[in-house]
Amino acid sequence: MKIVLATPLYPPDIAQPAPYVKELARRLAETHQVTIVTYGRLPEQVPGVTIIAVDKRRPLLPRLWSYRRALRHAARTSDVVYAQNGPSVELPLLFVSARKVFHIADVRAHAYASRHFLRGVLEWLVSRSVPLVKEMPSPKPEILPFAPRPEEALAKWDEEWKNHIDSLNTMFHAR
Repeated sequence: MKIVLATPLYPPDIAQPAPYVKELARRLAETHQVTIVTYGRLPEQVPGVTIIAVDKRRPLLPRLWSYRRALRHAARTSDVVYAQNGPSVELPLLFVSARKVFHIADVRAHAYASRHFLRGVLEWLVSRSVPLVKEMPSPKPEILPFAPRPEEALAKWDEEWKNHIDSLNTMFHAR
């Protein structure tokens, strides 16, 4: 299956959904062809994943136009576009005709958009994204120097990810 991950943030950014998307891409790439379309300059590489980065330092309209073009190109041959919320992804996503799964990774941004001028765009995307994803695994447990490795917490985190990937695979294969 060909999956496009559309995200406003990706490492080296540290805010959510950046680490989530990187881990998601790594795990999905084990069984799928994955492309990430993001904003950034020097995105962290993931083996087996194609990354298309639009420079976020460009002025707003050319940046959105470039992202739209990159997203349309990547989505043209994809089976599904898994999009993270955020106006910089939501607006270009309007012009993509691929099957969409919309993930609300940034709850505060979603609440803001729901109350402001982007509400119409958001409502349209949510209504055309089947299904809508609101959950994601917990952040990875910290591994600290001079402290025992948190094996139990890491095992729990890995199990959460396995369940999340299984759930997403079910959604991706549903028509």
